[in-house]
Amino acid sequence: MPKTGAYALVQQSVESVNPNILAAFYNHALAYPGRLALVIGTDSYSYEKLAGISQEVSHRLERRSRVGILASRTLEAYAGVLRTLWSGAAYIPINPALPEERLIQLLRITELDALVTDRAGSQRIQGRVAEVAPEVIVSHSEFIFRSFDRHYQPANVSETDLAYIMFTSGTTGVPKGVMTETGSVAQLIHVMQDRFRFHENDRMSQTFELTFDLSVFDMFMTWSSGAALFVVPASQLMAPGRFIKDNQLTVWFCVPSMALFMQRMRMLKAGAFPSLRNSLFCGEALPLAAAQAWQAAAPHSIVENLYGPTEATVMCTGQRLTEIPNSTPNRGTLAIGYPFDGVEVDIVNSSLRPVTECESGELLLSGRQLARGYWNDPEMTAIKFPILNGKRWYRTGDLAYRDGSGALHHLGRLDNQVKVLGHRVELEEVEAHLRAITGTDSVVALAWPIEDGCAKGIVAFVSGNRLDENAAREAMRQRIPSYMVPQRILEIDSMPLGPSGKFDRKALSLRLEQASGKVGL
Repeated sequence: MPKTGAYALVQQSVESVNPNILAAFYNHALAYPGRLALVIGTDSYSYEKLAGISQEVSHRLERRSRVGILASRTLEAYAGVLRTLWSGAAYIPINPALPEERLIQLLRITELDALVTDRAGSQRIQGRVAEVAPEVIVSHSEFIFRSFDRHYQPANVSETDLAYIMFTSGTTGVPKGVMTETGSVAQLIHVMQDRFRFHENDRMSQTFELTFDLSVFDMFMTWSSGAALFVVPASQLMAPGRFIKDNQLTVWFCVPSMALFMQRMRMLKAGAFPSLRNSLFCGEALPLAAAQAWQAAAPHSIVENLYGPTEATVMCTGQRLTEIPNSTPNRGTLAIGYPFDGVEVDIVNSSLRPVTECESGELLLSGRQLARGYWNDPEMTAIKFPILNGKRWYRTGDLAYRDGSGALHHLGRLDNQVKVLGHRVELEEVEAHLRAITGTDSVVALAWPIEDGCAKGIVAFVSGNRLDENAAREAMRQRIPSYMVPQRILEIDSMPLGPSGKFDRKALSLRLEQASGKVGL
């Protein structure tokens, strides 16, 4: 199908003039300056206005390679991302709400050339944090309104230049930085546009922190299509029904746990969201019942379950909800479906040899959407991105199988990585911090409880040392993001051991299941 209208105009710029992923945004600012680009609360910004803000002081970021965005879903956050890419640098999102130790750790790891802050971010640059902050800081006070300079184009970059570095949980207590190239983001935009046909009249939601890679889809799919991005206020994130209706959104994108919560709270009334035409879910397993309830609430919308690790640029497979749904047997969740164009999939055994149809194994991904690797970690990059039969793959660590129709089904993890409310967490990292805090090596962290295929939190066990649970949890809060802090840290006399002598996680899970009806668990 040939592309028409605004998207065709933008694609000409992207494909033949400048591979910078902001070339599309710039082209829309030229062609449709008054069109709505961003809405935050009661403030709205046209393409021309947002471009002017983004151009202002972006010259301060020129000749920089890595720019931190210490901001959270504010004008400064989005304009900071635009400014960074406009200058040809890579952006690194950092949440201002991080504990001080984590913030210092990230600033040291990234060796930033510059930092963009909103008001909350500016308040964090003091004391020990200021000592490791870069010399160049663009603060919230510098985001002023200037006219759009039509001649100041986004920097010309190559497809192999970095677009962003997204940090995720790491097994050793040190976050892993996933390096994603401009060409990988461009491939995602191209594939998603062909799949969903976004256009300039779309009104798209934004529910994710910039540190969550799903925000990449929100921003760049919206602005490459000439559409408007509506930032959902934090106060409405768990009950966004009125926001969807009041703003007549046409595209909704969130983690499945949000839809599940709305279903349980009876917020998904039949026909509640007639304006929606695309309802997309990603980040964790999508319960079939929640997907069907959302479909009833958004009768004119397609409902699609998307899957993809940060290392494969946001998402790389999808399964649309149909009248006869393709669900994963005995799990009550929608399949993760079929790979996108340009994505190659294989399922292998422990020897990295392909398994037969319907046999489970580790899911491997290949194609242009793969990240370059991990920041300053060539050893882990080589392990997770092996060359097999002359082709570069990413080992997802996800257990999956392919059914008779070729659709993929997700069966969980092969390691101790979990998704907690959509956030990727290495349980080994939780354990590493807990060992340091409690002074004992006898610690185990588990995802708990698991409801409808989704982890709602973490529970940890400790033995070999007396435990002050409240003090331990407070110490954890000083080190790691809140979603990684165990809801309970339980002291036990001794850790159960399996046949190999390792801690028996299954026995501890069974203990939680047996005690789940008791007060306090």
